[in-house]
Amino acid sequence: MKHRRVVVFLSVIIIVVVALYVVVSLYLIKDISSKNDILKQEKQGLDLKVKQLEDVIASMPLETKSFVIPSKHVENIHVREKELEDATEDFVNYQQYIPNFCPLADFILTKPYLPKKNHYGIDLAGKIGEPVYAAASGVVETIVLNDDIYGKILVLDHLNGYKTRYGHNSYINVKVGSFVRKGEQIAKVGNTGISSAPHLHFEILYHNKNIDPELKIK
Repeated sequence: MKHRRVVVFLSVIIIVVVALYVVVSLYLIKDISSKNDILKQEKQGLDLKVKQLEDVIASMPLETKSFVIPSKHVENIHVREKELEDATEDFVNYQQYIPNFCPLADFILTKPYLPKKNHYGIDLAGKIGEPVYAAASGVVETIVLNDDIYGKILVLDHLNGYKTRYGHNSYINVKVGSFVRKGEQIAKVGNTGISSAPHLHFEILYHNKNIDPELKIK
């Protein structure tokens, strides 16, 4: 008897759960259907507006369909373009006088910038006769042919506070007072002065104070 009551109780619970599931499912189906109807109506409204806009554009005269920039704005654009071109040219010219071009095409850094040890440049090992290039455009300020330490020395003034010094050269291609351009050959690697092997001693000065060339050259 007790077993039968349990079975009846469980059957009632199952029936209630199934009934609730059916009711909830019907509600959700009805809700989704209602939302779909709303979306369809909104789509139809948008389609109608697009069609109306297309009809308006089609009825417009041909010349009004093109976007026309007022002449004063065109002039302003041209002015801005010219300003940008001038600024770009100024920047390029400015960069020509910044000593960031490596003076040797192929080298090994054999000694870094060590001001505490009185070494105010960097040593770039190369081959005898290898071209030495100007690190920036400038004027040849000084040429020394018999320096006790650096042998044949060349100094360029870059006319903006920067100067560069090139030591231990075997040959110097330029003369004092001549103008050289960035990347132009100015000398040849040598072993003059106090030097144990062919190399270029390269210094950068800013307002007559040495700075580490490795911070500038690329």
